[in-house]
Amino acid sequence: MKNVVILSNGPGLTEIINKYGHSSDWIPRIINNNSINFTIKKVYENDFDIDIDADAYILTGSKYSIYDDIDWIYKLINFTKKLIENQRYVLGICFGHQVLAHCLGAKVKKNKLGWELGSYKINLTEKGLNNKLFEGFSSQEIVYESHQDTVLDLPDNVDILADSIKSNQSFSFKEKIFGVQFHPEFSKEVTRMLMDLRIAKGISVDSNDLLDSPKSHSVLKNFLNIAGVN
Repeated sequence: MKNVVILSNGPGLTEIINKYGHSSDWIPRIINNNSINFTIKKVYENDFDIDIDADAYILTGSKYSIYDDIDWIYKLINFTKKLIENQRYVLGICFGHQVLAHCLGAKVKKNKLGWELGSYKINLTEKGLNNKLFEGFSSQEIVYESHQDTVLDLPDNVDILADSIKSNQSFSFKEKIFGVQFHPEFSKEVTRMLMDLRIAKGISVDSNDLLDSPKSHSVLKNFLNIAGVN
C-alpha cells in the first residue's frame, strides 16, 4: 500500500466545515483509491510527527500567511525544506504553494492587485502544457481561487507552468516539487459558499459569477500518478 501524507495547515472556516467537512478530507474522497493510505497531520496544531519516507506529500491551503510570526509555520518551512532536500514528491496548494516557493528562494507578498476569489482563467505555459501535472488540460482552464498573497521572483531553476491575470498559478522543480495557487480540492458549492462568506466580510471580488471548473480535480490525481502512487 502506498502512503500519502496530507499536511493540514489550518482548520478552515467553521461554516464550511459544518456543511462540507474539513478540506483535508476532500482530497482522499476525490482520489478514491483504496490502495492508498492517507495520513492527515494537523501541523497547525504542531503535529510534526511525520514520516519522512512517505510516497508523496500534499500541503493544504491556510488562512495564514507564511510570514506570520507563528511557531508551527517556522516548523513547517523547515520540514518542507527537508522534503525538498530528500527529493520527495510534494504538491503545495495555495498556502502550500507559497511555502514551497519560499523554500525554493522566491518571494511571497500580499498581491497589489487584490484577492483572487471565485473562478478564474489560468493560462498554461508551454512547459505547463507538456507537464504531466496538467495532463488533459487545454491551454486555458477555469479553476477556483481564494487567496490574497502571491508568489514573486521564482528562481531560474524553477519551471513556471501556469499563470493568471493576477498571479503565478503553478510551478515545478525537478519534477518532484509542484505548486498550484488555485484549489483543485474545491467544489463549485464550496467555492460559492466561501465567496459569500468573504464578500459578507467586505472582501471584493472581480466577478460574482461562478463558472464550472471541470478539470481542476484531476491535478490531484495527476500529481499522484507522477509520484507513482495512484
